[in-house]
Amino acid sequence: MSSGQQEHEDYPVRDEQNEAELQESEAGDEMKPVKIPPRPKRRPRKRKFVAGLLAAVLPGAGHLYLGLLRKGITFIFLLLLDIMALLYFSSIGMQINVPLLILLALLIPVMYFYNVFDALQAADRILRFPEEHDPEDGEDIKSAASARRRVRITEPGISFGVMLLAGGVLLFLFRQKPPWLQAFIENSAGAAAAVLLIGLGVLMGIREVAKNMMARAGKERRSRRIGRYTASATLAAVGTLLFLDWSYGTDDMMLLLKWWPVIPVLWGIEYLLIYLFSRRSKPGGTVRRARMDLRGLISAIVLAACVFIVTEQEHYLHLWNRVSLNLTAAAVDYGEAEGHQFEKPPLVVPVELNTSKVSIDAINGDILIHRAAVEDIEIKATVWVDQLDGVLAEAIADQSFVEVSEGTTIKITPQSKAYGESGKRQPRINLDISLPEDRRFDLNVRTMNGGITLQNVEAIADISLETGNGELILHRIFGNVKGKTLNGAVRARNVLGDVELGTSGGDMSAWEVSGAMKLSTAVGNIKAYDSGDAVDVSTKNGNVEVAGARAKLHAESLNGRIHVRSADFGGDWEVYSAVGDIELFLPLTGNYTVEGSSGYGDITTDLPGLVIDKKLISGQIGTGEFKLRVDGNSNLNVSKY
Repeated sequence: MSSGQQEHEDYPVRDEQNEAELQESEAGDEMKPVKIPPRPKRRPRKRKFVAGLLAAVLPGAGHLYLGLLRKGITFIFLLLLDIMALLYFSSIGMQINVPLLILLALLIPVMYFYNVFDALQAADRILRFPEEHDPEDGEDIKSAASARRRVRITEPGISFGVMLLAGGVLLFLFRQKPPWLQAFIENSAGAAAAVLLIGLGVLMGIREVAKNMMARAGKERRSRRIGRYTASATLAAVGTLLFLDWSYGTDDMMLLLKWWPVIPVLWGIEYLLIYLFSRRSKPGGTVRRARMDLRGLISAIVLAACVFIVTEQEHYLHLWNRVSLNLTAAAVDYGEAEGHQFEKPPLVVPVELNTSKVSIDAINGDILIHRAAVEDIEIKATVWVDQLDGVLAEAIADQSFVEVSEGTTIKITPQSKAYGESGKRQPRINLDISLPEDRRFDLNVRTMNGGITLQNVEAIADISLETGNGELILHRIFGNVKGKTLNGAVRARNVLGDVELGTSGGDMSAWEVSGAMKLSTAVGNIKAYDSGDAVDVSTKNGNVEVAGARAKLHAESLNGRIHVRSADFGGDWEVYSAVGDIELFLPLTGNYTVEGSSGYGDITTDLPGLVIDKKLISGQIGTGEFKLRVDGNSNLNVSKY
């Protein structure tokens, strides 16, 4: 091949047609705009350490830093609401519910540490999916999986607005402290809590059913949650029991102590049913998976337990009383009624026409309240200062006085000057309070250390007594009385009204109580004579003696003898002694049936109509309208009265 031919092949000559096409192509390229790919939007990388540090400094701040505005505001708002509720319930005049205050106080550290934990978890999720996480501005999400991740992170919904609305109203009410709110809490809080629990339980169940139906129809992809129906049933059951107690004055909530094992049973049944149904393939060939709903079930159990603790504190008085009455015991040293005695000038408190209540809150000293021939309330205070002499003792007495506030509720508060080497010793201030004979007042009396005595007192409706260390003595009282002491004897005589008294350590005696009588002690003997209504007496370690029970009777002793005698039988009787003989003296004429047993002792009777069969006794007197149930492990003697 020649050099000319090679040059012709390496550099072909463009003809006119090729030249025209080339010019047309170049012209088209000039007219067409050039697309430059957009620069990827970079977000500032949220640091996990910074989020955790901010959450530890201020609850909710870590979530705000991560862009989770709703969660951050929720933590801040709930913490503020809890603190306001704690301050409100500890400052209002009604009797403090100590379990409620303790639970509100415990919520603060719980929310704090959960806030730190959740902030760290949210930071991990955001760092794992940074390009898909945009919690607030509502940008498009790339895929369905990304959308599900976004829902798990941001949890949008109507609940945030409801929380702000309801919480804001509560904050306003806690700050303003309207009188009607206190009345509502005292009278209707149980019903309101019951309705909320029932509504929440029913709503959880309906919502779960609706979502499962949508998933079955293919409108929503979700797995079954095992435990949601059990949580729903738990809340609804607790709410129902609470409503029954509020409506009829029963103690149905105490059934939870016996029936709580039903919760794992229901959970197991739910697990098995959902497991079996989840194994069935859908028409498309897919299988719906199931997952544990631990958060929902545990939340329901914790909520139910909190409601039980708050509402049933009266059934473990010896425990909560010790907490309530000794909140400041570690910081107080009580002076005795010895040393130097100083009589304070009498105080005269004018009584208005609308004055209906007298409230006394003391720290150290006996309190005597009685009616006398006076027009207004008169207060005589006696100050005892021990361990000091001369001018020092007189100075302490001069700085100790009784503070009084007037109005519809007269508040009497002894103010004492602490002294001693530790600076915590409180002088003893004994009060002698005279009430007008022509007036009635409801009473609320509380002292940390000292006895309370009421003589010839008439109340409009209720009398409340509470002492940490001292006797409770009642004589010739008109009104319903509730009283408790941690360490001291209790005596009540000639009371026109219901009586509910308790002590952790001390003997108890009651005579001629016209209304229902309830006496309970941890260590001590109980005597109850001539009651006009139901009698409920119980002791953990002591003897029980009941005479003249005319209506319903419940007598119980875990370690002690029980002796009951009555000429009437007008209600159902329950008698039980774990360790101790039982002696019953029953009327020959009456309408009752007898059923009893003795585990290890002998059974004897001289009452016709009763049959003894080994360790059992049974029979019927008259028509058998009422029932007597007696059980024990020692000797049982049933005799005619």
